Amino acid sequence: MSEGQDRTAPRRGRRTADAPAGRDALLRAATRCFADHGFEAAGVRMIASRAGAAPNLVAVHFGNKEGLWLACVDLLADTLASRIEALSALSNDHKTPLRERLQFAIAMTADYYDRNPDLRGFIARASLEPAPRGDIVAERLLKPLYEAARPLIEQGIDAGVVPISDPAIVFVILHGALGQPDRITSALAILAPDRATENAAGKIGEALAQLLLGGEGS
Repeated sequence: MSEGQDRTAPRRGRRTADAPAGRDALLRAATRCFADHGFEAAGVRMIASRAGAAPNLVAVHFGNKEGLWLACVDLLADTLASRIEALSALSNDHKTPLRERLQFAIAMTADYYDRNPDLRGFIARASLEPAPRGDIVAERLLKPLYEAARPLIEQGIDAGVVPISDPAIVFVILHGALGQPDRITSALAILAPDRATENAAGKIGEALAQLLLGGEGS
């Protein structure tokens, strides 16, 4: 090493343990890896490589892979907070016609999932995980979202706008379809290859609104 060269400079492409973006980079990469591969298949080295970080930084910041997974759940819960607040506001907005509020809630959810593929992938994968991970995702992510949406769905049921009498089934149908626009786009490309598949999430939301809110109502 030549005289005057910085002996403490980190290797190119690696983050040091105290790098301010290191923890955030690991969280973003881990959320993506868990969404794409599930907990077991997403290894620490895979996550660190995608984050551009040394694998030992997972232990430094999170303790282990389980701790990193739990931190991803915390991150996604924070991400969903604004959606939960928006759904609650729609439920309490009695000045806007009910059908319009329901249509907006469906369109908003479709757009949100479309712009947050890691969120929808993480929930879809983790909801099938064995205990306790599946239970944690249900309690921290799915149930709060459902409890925020349920009053608006129940208003639609009571007014005869929504023809399904069980709000939980309505919620599952909506999020099951809106949460996987990429798979629906792939299916459409196979079944109707001449059909344009741009803005698939928006089209799915519009179709669901027509199916669920097609009858006369408020």
